[in-house]
Amino acid sequence: MPFELTKKLDQEIWMKISGQFSVEDYLETQALVLLGLELYHESRALIFLDNFTGWSKDPRWDDILFMQEHADRVSKMAIVGDEKWKEDIFMFIGKSFRSTEIEFFPEDQLELATDWLATID
Repeated sequence: MPFELTKKLDQEIWMKISGQFSVEDYLETQALVLLGLELYHESRALIFLDNFTGWSKDPRWDDILFMQEHADRVSKMAIVGDEKWKEDIFMFIGKSFRSTEIEFFPEDQLELATDWLATID
């Protein structure tokens, strides 16, 4: 499975994404996030990229609107992975267009990422 829910605690959702990420994977992860949003109105997300190889080539990516519809309800997002993906990930999630606090952490800084995510301003 290219993604796995690794932790769900109150307002935090942690996911691990491995290999190539497809539209189907994306839709499943968004269903998990929506469930958290229904329960808590806001959530925080940690995404761990484990041997991530990018996104599938699929014309359906053009139809994805979740980020625009629910962008401000995810209050913080920590992304942990190989730094070669940092800019591509930021572009994919629309970092410049969201009010969500989003930070990228190298793979060896998982603990720092979880601490940052848990900090409520």
